[in-house]
Amino acid sequence: MSYIGKNIRKIRMSKKLTQTEFAELFDLKRTAVGSYEEGRAEPKIDTLIKISDYFKLSLDSLLRKELSINEIFRFREDLLQ
Repeated sequence: MSYIGKNIRKIRMSKKLTQTEFAELFDLKRTAVGSYEEGRAEPKIDTLIKISDYFKLSLDSLLRKELSINEIFRFREDLLQ
């Protein structure tokens, strides 16, 4: 199972970006973002690197697990206690 599409959608929604706005950030077409989110296509590795760098997420977490809101916003658990 691929987490890429779910994570892209979660990042986009968390950051209150439309598919068009997200696409413009990474020089993509809006339809490509929709395809990623629906699992019909997956982004190229260079696009994944740009996304992980831009949002300061590890490429590993973007690819291998469902991201939490805390990870997307980079909250630290020790600050929440």
